[in-house]
Amino acid sequence: MEVFHIMKESGVPLIGCIQFGIIDRGTNLIQIRPTTVCNLQCLHCSTCAGELSSIHQTDYIVEVNYLLDYVKEIADFKEIGIEANIDSVGEPTTYSQLISLVEGLKKISRVKRVSMQTNGTLLDETKINALEKAGLDRINLSINALEQQCAKMLSGTTTYAIEKIMRLAEVISKTKIELWICPVWIPKMNDKEIPEIILFAKKIGAKVGIQKYEEYRHSRKIKKVETLNWWKFYKQINVWEKETGMKLDYRKGEGQITKAKRIPPAFKKNEKIYVDIKASGWLKNQMIGVAKNRCVTINNCKAEIGDKISVRIIEDKNEIYLAEKS
Repeated sequence: MEVFHIMKESGVPLIGCIQFGIIDRGTNLIQIRPTTVCNLQCLHCSTCAGELSSIHQTDYIVEVNYLLDYVKEIADFKEIGIEANIDSVGEPTTYSQLISLVEGLKKISRVKRVSMQTNGTLLDETKINALEKAGLDRINLSINALEQQCAKMLSGTTTYAIEKIMRLAEVISKTKIELWICPVWIPKMNDKEIPEIILFAKKIGAKVGIQKYEEYRHSRKIKKVETLNWWKFYKQINVWEKETGMKLDYRKGEGQITKAKRIPPAFKKNEKIYVDIKASGWLKNQMIGVAKNRCVTINNCKAEIGDKISVRIIEDKNEIYLAEKS
């Protein structure tokens, strides 16, 4: 798989692509995606991440100072205190500049909170202490089963060690970092595991955020697994809440994400524009073009880097631009 390093000199903006850079959904939380690299092959992965992916042709790694410059610009535009959430279509702890990223985010005056998603497999006590010292406020730790064989199966790897992740969760729970354990509930796969995860979180003083299994066009799909509607999902969440005495339904709680100024769109759906081709796309037969300081992903594109081509915008939600040749 090709690895594309994104820095200021590359001429690739950090807004416009879903897989790297920054995503603004019109709230006080911005998503920061420094890398697409992942060390697992989770059966339920919504992005089909990992080295064995059959659909991705390119991984992206963003230079830390370039990323921080963009965060500062967006935070200043929003004019309020924001949460910077380091997430990824892969695994954030594969990013070699993670500590520097957290430290840099904490120095931006309008960034009031820094959070991070992780599967935990690349953490150790030294890294946890370094993240605490850097100022990380919250870790959302993905644990989908406590039984070893089930955990290995769901991770898609034979080296996944749930005992290590549990031990590190206890370490995190004793730091200043707020710990949330965030399993994906996959009906008929880990039904019995979810209550055990909740009780483990309760034991170590962590909070729990249960996620609903979803299927997307390019996600990994588990055969014979039912994708529940939200009513069925929350019905079971409320059952587990009563059984364990843990708060699990946050539809009316926390209240930390609020609406905020949204970065103005550069393009509209069906608009025709010219783009300069700068990089290979994330999926096969895609390329990334640039126009008006935005990235545009072009489907079914065999143009060469350096070409200038005409495209039509076919998707524009949250300034994530998808196009086709016009």
